[in-house]
Amino acid sequence: MIFKLLGLMMLFGVCTTAGLLKSAMFSKRVRQLEGFVGALDAISTEIRYLAAPLEDIMAKCDAMPEYKELRVFGMCREIFIRERDFPAAWEKALHMAKPELALDAGDHEALAWFGRVLGTTDVDGQTANCARYGELLRQRLTRAREDRAKRGKMYTSLGVLAGVFLVVILF
Repeated sequence: MIFKLLGLMMLFGVCTTAGLLKSAMFSKRVRQLEGFVGALDAISTEIRYLAAPLEDIMAKCDAMPEYKELRVFGMCREIFIRERDFPAAWEKALHMAKPELALDAGDHEALAWFGRVLGTTDVDGQTANCARYGELLRQRLTRAREDRAKRGKMYTSLGVLAGVFLVVILF
């Protein structure tokens, strides 16, 4: 009987943890989108006022603690130094960082399009690119915050309720 109770408690814990982890993914997506929005603003400033080369900009973004979780900037810089093709380096870095990012397909696609243009035009074109995709990411961030508020609570509750349901059924 004690093993049955222990097993039921573990089952309840697993269901609750699954719900909490799914809920945490919504918060992680919001945090990462906020990071990318800030990074695009910083990249635009670096291009506009300092005319810094892209590898230096990527190094600065990688060194900033608020963007460290994103990891894309450091990987992009390393690939860019080797291959000297920024759009390809950005695409590869995004692909390599994808498992660690909580972004959905639309977020990922917007960032991929951003990188395809960065470094290929003059200063005005690059700052316009940063502004355009920064605004697109802000819109996606607003929706991500709404998802976190609505669906995050739902998944937490669903995990707890699924655990309770299974415990009641199996007891």
